[in-house]
Amino acid sequence: MKSAGAGRPLLAAAALLAGLAPWWLARDEGAKSFPGFLVESKIPAAATSPFFQTVQVNAVNNHAKSHSATLAELPDGTLVAAWYAGSGEGAADVAIYLSRRGVDGAWSEPAAVMTRERVQADLRRNVISLGNPLLLPDDSGRLGLLFVSIAAGRWSGSSMNLAWSEDGGLTWGAARKLTMNPLSNLSALPRNPPARLVGGGWAVPVYEEFLGKFPETLWLQPRRKDYSAAVSRVEGGVYVLQSALVPLAVDRAVSFFRDFRPARWMSASWSDDAGGTWTKPAVTGLPNRDSGLCAIRLSDGAILMAFNDLSPGKRENLRLALSEDEGRTWRTIATLAEEAGSEFSYPYLIRPSDGTIRMVYSARQTQILFAEFNEAWVYEQAEAAR
Repeated sequence: MKSAGAGRPLLAAAALLAGLAPWWLARDEGAKSFPGFLVESKIPAAATSPFFQTVQVNAVNNHAKSHSATLAELPDGTLVAAWYAGSGEGAADVAIYLSRRGVDGAWSEPAAVMTRERVQADLRRNVISLGNPLLLPDDSGRLGLLFVSIAAGRWSGSSMNLAWSEDGGLTWGAARKLTMNPLSNLSALPRNPPARLVGGGWAVPVYEEFLGKFPETLWLQPRRKDYSAAVSRVEGGVYVLQSALVPLAVDRAVSFFRDFRPARWMSASWSDDAGGTWTKPAVTGLPNRDSGLCAIRLSDGAILMAFNDLSPGKRENLRLALSEDEGRTWRTIATLAEEAGSEFSYPYLIRPSDGTIRMVYSARQTQILFAEFNEAWVYEQAEAAR
């Protein structure tokens, strides 16, 4: 027979969650400083002749799952891609892999730079899996790697960690768990490219999967030799996540959201105070089948979006769309990949110093594909789609 007190720990835990729920659902973790977005001086459009090319980064792939890729450019023009791979999402053998592309244009053999065992030793805490890497090249030439470790359960039991490389990703220092207020680093996951801030640091789009779905901003700002971390909530609802943040001016930005309501339309929100507050997400005319998306601003101010259109399967195609009114209206201009019964997902776009648009994405959740093209190609596709 169970003792009268056998259920007390569970009752206490339930009471704690009930007490925390109102705070969690409405929380703003106290990011009080919004220094403004660093809007790059106009990056010229790349070479005038249209070009497009694609290649597989992990040409030799020994993993059942390779997914959620990120991309960055180093000061010397080297490109670095990272993703997680293993026998399955949340599996113990999942590691963060990295590959570099040098001046010769070839991608290096992927190397595991963060493993469960290593991160567990660095953090001195239990780790059952890893995921969602995000590369952060800072002004000093260092390369940061933001990623999550899962201590229990699945993504709702994750925490964000940060490690630094002094040699462009070849070797890495110890990972540390981001220090924020209690419970603020619980179930937070990065996904889309960060926005640079005036004075250094980043506004990183992150999202929560605990007690609902919530898009947030992780503010990483310089502090001595490292970065302080704070979170502010973009939206208190429970139907949008994985925001794509696009700065429009030092104090203006737009965020686009993956939306998993039955209507299946992408949502958008705008900020006029450097990300301090946001409008309520509004449905746009661009389809979204509960799948990841990414967006960047072009040299003329137009916004380019990579997304999954509606299809018989969940993510059987990957398309590009263009907006010339800051994300309020869109037109689809190109199909990057399409195959019945397959999957093309989680695009990640950057537009670095030479103006060339570069992208990585998952194909069939086993391949990491890299594409690069210029604005001349984008507008050639846009004209053909009229």
